[in-house]
Amino acid sequence: MKALPVLFGTMVVIMVASTTFGEVEVKQAPLTWQQAALSDGEQLYLELCAVCHGKSGMGDGPAASALKKAVPDLTGLAAANDGEFPRNKVEQSIAGESRVTSHGTLDMPIWGQAFKDVRPDMKQFRRDALARQRVFNLTEYLATIQAE
Repeated sequence: MKALPVLFGTMVVIMVASTTFGEVEVKQAPLTWQQAALSDGEQLYLELCAVCHGKSGMGDGPAASALKKAVPDLTGLAAANDGEFPRNKVEQSIAGESRVTSHGTLDMPIWGQAFKDVRPDMKQFRRDALARQRVFNLTEYLATIQAE
């Protein structure tokens, strides 16, 4: 149940930051669980991540300056890994399965758990599958924005 307040708090930060800074467009209504399950990684990224990481992924989102820690440049993940995109590490980080300290704090939500909590009325295996799909979609999108 701790994830619901964190998810709510994150959405409030996104709405406040986007209206304050005007850079990131937030839809009038949040994504429904069906949209989030079927949306591609870019759409999820723009809805959930761009407020901090920026539209380009360079850590320059409108809410980045309000955070205590610097927001990482997501376009340099492959360069920092000898030119190979670290797919497993990225998926684990997004899902909250890694030891990345900023994930799981108020600065960075654990999206894997938040995605599972979207439909508490569903059976656990379906919630897990939808969450994995969303994390996969985000990871695939991040692979496409790597600097060359």
